[in-house]
Amino acid sequence: MQSKNNTRRDFIQKATATTLGLAVAPAALSKAEATRPAPKAAKPEWRNKQDGMSYRMLGRTGFMVSELVSGTFPYNDPKHFPILDAQIGHGINYIDTASAYSQGGVESNIGTYLKESNNRDKVFLSTKLSGYYGFLAGAIGELQKELPESKVKAIRKKVDDLMAERGVLKPGYHMNYFGGQEEQIPKGYFNHLMLQEYGYKSGWRMKIKDHARKLLEDGLTRLQTDHLDVLHCPHGITMPDLMEDALLPELFEEFKQKGLIRAAAVSFHNDVGANLAKAIEVGYYDAAMFAYNIANHASTEPLMLKAKESGLGTIAMKVARLFAMEQKHDWRRQKLEATIPDKEIGLFPKTYLWALQNPNLSCCVAQMENVDQVKENVAIVGRKVELLPV
Repeated sequence: MQSKNNTRRDFIQKATATTLGLAVAPAALSKAEATRPAPKAAKPEWRNKQDGMSYRMLGRTGFMVSELVSGTFPYNDPKHFPILDAQIGHGINYIDTASAYSQGGVESNIGTYLKESNNRDKVFLSTKLSGYYGFLAGAIGELQKELPESKVKAIRKKVDDLMAERGVLKPGYHMNYFGGQEEQIPKGYFNHLMLQEYGYKSGWRMKIKDHARKLLEDGLTRLQTDHLDVLHCPHGITMPDLMEDALLPELFEEFKQKGLIRAAAVSFHNDVGANLAKAIEVGYYDAAMFAYNIANHASTEPLMLKAKESGLGTIAMKVARLFAMEQKHDWRRQKLEATIPDKEIGLFPKTYLWALQNPNLSCCVAQMENVDQVKENVAIVGRKVELLPV
């Protein structure tokens, strides 16, 4: 068996080899995108390869990930271990989690599972620094208290005007997937515009970095591992401008060189088109996870082709979430059933089957809450169907 030290050394070498342009300053990123050479073909890296599962490469990482990957939002109890066993038994080889899920409880539970099952080397493990903006939001809150109310109101007016100009909440473009989602957007815009207006105070940048390092350290401890295959930061970014934060590529470069992570990623539910375009542009991300489904796909699919050409891996989430919520919009289900009229396929598996017809997609996150759902969902992998026009 390969030693832990040798494994870590391999990860550091691979991470260094796949880091692209991490020292580029934000002001130069657009120019860098225009002159950046096409990504070299990555060497495929396999884990838990099994007959009956189909795999796709996750962008420039070379990770050959299963078409369906494990979403773990509710997995905060050992009762979920049989579901994880079933997933791995069917060839699923990527586990996605986040520090925000049950306030770290899901990470701790996944860590216990991977240790007890000895399955860590069978999966690509991913988590998210959900609290990356924690220090910054607190600092801006203190700054706000020092300002006259007129100046705060002026910033909030700019927030409203910019959101309206960009149409981020336009019906048909914006979709809510969980409670409080819309509230995140003006908060992100407010913090960004406050920084634009007043800048970073002395010591803020170092404190943000220290905060991020502590978040990663805590996540690794809960997951009982010495490295992550994919780290998402920020988790649920609200606006594309936030990816121009010079601290992000610096942190990813540091974490990669230390062997703590192998690939950098970002996730977003809001303003998906603009955020995906920016993730491609900045060039320091290896993958992006975003809401993609039969209701919002028109705003993302041209960009998904561009992402693939640039070497950015694409992970679809909220593929089936539309159909797990209260059904106020039956047209979504009608569109799906008209596009894939096969009556033998269940509703949720059909959403994944639809998404996986896109060759520019790397994989879909699927939240499977019992063993039967695992069997039902994995039955659609590798299938090609004709999508009927509607």
